[in-house]
Amino acid sequence: MVYCGKASQGCQSCRVRRIKCDKVRPDCSQCVRVGKKCPGYRDQLSLMFRDESSKVIQKAHAQWGVGDGPDELLMTQETASTSSPLSSLGSHTSPSTSLSPSSPPNHEAGLVAVSNNATVLPNSGHPFSMQPSMGEQGIKFFFTQYVLGHPDEPRTLEELRSTSTFSSPGLQDIMAAVGLASLGNLHDRPDFMVAARRHYGSALRLTRQAVLNDRAPSLDVTVRSIVTLAIFELVNGNGHAENVKTAQTHIAGGVALMRAWCPMPNTASGGIRGMIQLCYSMFMACYLGGTKLPPTFGDWIAFMRSMQPPQDYPSTDLGLLMARITDLAVFVRNHALGDGRPTTTSIIQELVDLDREFLAWEQGLEGYWLHTTHKSDTLPPEAVFEGEYHTYYDMWSARMWAHYRWARLLLNQILLELTDSSPVSTQAVVPVPNSSEITALLRKLARDTLVSIPNHWRHPLLGDKMPATVDRQIGAGSGPAGIGLLIYQLKAAACAAKVPIEYGEWAQGILECIWRDMGIMRARSILEDLRAHLLKLGKGIAVAKVMYEKQI
Repeated sequence: MVYCGKASQGCQSCRVRRIKCDKVRPDCSQCVRVGKKCPGYRDQLSLMFRDESSKVIQKAHAQWGVGDGPDELLMTQETASTSSPLSSLGSHTSPSTSLSPSSPPNHEAGLVAVSNNATVLPNSGHPFSMQPSMGEQGIKFFFTQYVLGHPDEPRTLEELRSTSTFSSPGLQDIMAAVGLASLGNLHDRPDFMVAARRHYGSALRLTRQAVLNDRAPSLDVTVRSIVTLAIFELVNGNGHAENVKTAQTHIAGGVALMRAWCPMPNTASGGIRGMIQLCYSMFMACYLGGTKLPPTFGDWIAFMRSMQPPQDYPSTDLGLLMARITDLAVFVRNHALGDGRPTTTSIIQELVDLDREFLAWEQGLEGYWLHTTHKSDTLPPEAVFEGEYHTYYDMWSARMWAHYRWARLLLNQILLELTDSSPVSTQAVVPVPNSSEITALLRKLARDTLVSIPNHWRHPLLGDKMPATVDRQIGAGSGPAGIGLLIYQLKAAACAAKVPIEYGEWAQGILECIWRDMGIMRARSILEDLRAHLLKLGKGIAVAKVMYEKQI
């Protein structure tokens, strides 16, 4: 299918006579004037996207001296249509088609005329470019933007081809859905969005069939499928209640299934880490949706802890703390808390006590849970905050730290707001919260969140410049799992009370890049919120500066 530009909309008679056609239906005025029957108008869509495969193949055959008999033509077409998405990625790892997110959107452009998909013609050594299907374009975009180079994912095309996980039909459907939805968002392509929803429906059906299969499920495929189904809701929507609820349903269903499957033989940690990864996704989904965690959540945590080796206990310990702050945050959001009321005092006291438990969790870490901070002046400042980055033992511990920072940021943000609005209730709390100490902690947590970005997302400017941020490239599972949480963690850090405006400006650049690079609609929505926050903050700073200058 080749894009042929915008074709003339005139009738055939006017085009032959080379005169202007007014395109009146059923007969144009020019034909009526000369007493002829108007031959009608051509279908514009079929003209703009014509199947030129046979013509192009024949030209290539003539150029390379290859016969164009029916057998060879059929062989070439079958080779193109049955090649796997991995084989169609070509030698480049970033999209270089007219739909590339790095180039400005072209709303008049149709399907890509030439892509990186290469098929070798019979009896020739020459690659011949074939147009991929819409689904293949979606899968290719997913691989290049969501997989290659991201944490705990293949770093090169060769590594990707050696990974058997991606061969699952259901997983390929949901990857196509995410990729097509991303492309549809970036290039205003309703047809891509329609195809994305079709692949999404197929993925749900195939995932259900795989789950009900008697054979032992693949942990990696299962986690990837569920996480990617949830990511589709972020790509496809602006974070509306229905999108959050659907994502929450995917995650909760996945956790319940893995609870029944674990422990999984011949799987690292018996599959418990995969279950924990899904459980941790529940915190953000419930907080955004304003709903409490499922009643079975405590049972899930207890089961996972019973299956863990002692060195992994900090992950379930943190999960219990995060469950409490998530439910507290939902309660505060859904209730009016007046100063001096017993409920308000009780909530502030619980927040103070819970924050001390978070601090005890951090101070009790040892061994592979610890991380180090490094400084470099050679890394692009747009990608690495103030030239600093963290090094962790593996992505598992890196993600646990990211969850910890987000949860403690949320806790102290609520605490600061309540202490400011409820001074009477605050005075009844032991020890009395100190606003300056809370502000300093918020700034530290926000800064550490920004410094840790290279551990969770591959910035396009880094390429091969970034030093290793983990000692072991294994341990956390699906790389895209961290991207969905990252955009919310960025907003929490950038919008935390009393943090420098420079934090927000840097986070804005990261969100802009994520939107342009990946087409996640929720990232664009959060970006707009952040811009409004920075505009308001900037005006406040300007007013304060004027007032200060008047005083002196």
